[in-house]
Amino acid sequence: MNPFFSCIENALHDYAVDFTPEGSEPKAVAHQWVHAIAYNHELFAQSKGADKTKVIKHLKQAKCYTNAKAFKQQLRENINFNPVEKPKFTFIDLFAGIGGMRLGFESAGGACVFSSEFEKNAQATYFENYGEFPFGDITKIANEDNESTNWLDAIPEHDILIGGFPCQAFSIAGYRQGFNDEKGRGNLFFRMAEIIEAKQPKAFLFENVKNLVGHDNGNTMKVIKKTIVEDLGYSFIPFVLNACTHGNIPQNRERIYIIGFKNEASYDLSDKEKLDNIKTHQFQIPAQTDFTAKISDVLHDKEQEDRFYYNENHQYYPELDKTMKSTETVYQWRRVYVRENKSNLCPTLTANMGTGGHNVPLIRDNYGIRKLTPEECTGFQGFPKEFYYPNDMAMSHRYKQAGNSVVVPVVRRIAKEIAKYIK
Repeated sequence: MNPFFSCIENALHDYAVDFTPEGSEPKAVAHQWVHAIAYNHELFAQSKGADKTKVIKHLKQAKCYTNAKAFKQQLRENINFNPVEKPKFTFIDLFAGIGGMRLGFESAGGACVFSSEFEKNAQATYFENYGEFPFGDITKIANEDNESTNWLDAIPEHDILIGGFPCQAFSIAGYRQGFNDEKGRGNLFFRMAEIIEAKQPKAFLFENVKNLVGHDNGNTMKVIKKTIVEDLGYSFIPFVLNACTHGNIPQNRERIYIIGFKNEASYDLSDKEKLDNIKTHQFQIPAQTDFTAKISDVLHDKEQEDRFYYNENHQYYPELDKTMKSTETVYQWRRVYVRENKSNLCPTLTANMGTGGHNVPLIRDNYGIRKLTPEECTGFQGFPKEFYYPNDMAMSHRYKQAGNSVVVPVVRRIAKEIAKYIK
């Protein structure tokens, strides 16, 4: 454990326990507090009595804090990725994964004031890179079923809400009341909607699989749009971008992004009359960029560990060796044959790459035939080379986290466009 964060966690643990929602850990609260103190943002649970003066007092008693300037510098020195010194806007990171959305918005000038991620291994990776252990189960934080444990008001104020929520089936027939329908309260999208209603950010960004458009015969998107426009009063701007055409990343990965601006429900990008004072009209969906990236830009040029290579005794090896001739492309084993991706793009990365078998991306390098490493997978998602996993993180979890993540350069472009209109 990093000595600086160990000191912080020990100093604040007992005080943080009283402000920790079910499903989260006290260190998540402690980490949020120290970031908030360093950048002068609102503390989590400030509305419930969390006191910045008391937090600083506990830190001073443990000799973790001397003065504001030195504390901020010490925090920055102990974090792999930092926001800009003086952030231009704030955001919260929901269903955060390993922080791909966070990286995009921090590079656009923002600072994260709250994060939430359910999966424990992803939480550990997130902490290693951003110095912040995310809060846990969002359904325990946005819990309207039990007012005594509802922590919605505890979430800090923020300019932008971002999140790639899991897609769950829900029919329009069962949700005619939309946001207010009791039957909808188990769906994670509605937890995000509840936070938007409670905190009223200036804008939001949702990310999901392209197939969300046709999910449940189109009913899912109808419910999402109705909730955003009719119930929350935000505009609704959906669009699909590909990693290669919009992020200059050599991966074929299409994702849908949905953006909305507060109090602009009556405006649409398709409106014939464009108004200069309407953010929805001024927002520009990122255009295609020149594609110059190559697969070799991402791949390691040195020999990797033996566990990544197929040995000659492997049942698939004869067919792989016969078919995989080029070192300039990515292949896939497709149950009974080998597929070459002739587009010179990596196929869409998935969460089950670590299990081996069908559809796993494969390459031939100067040392043999092998799988991609987890670090190459994050490279194909546009993460910087400085990003890393905890040393004791299992390979299967690393692959899953990379496959579930977002393409950072695409998110960065969207974030920079949104930031233009967040004053």
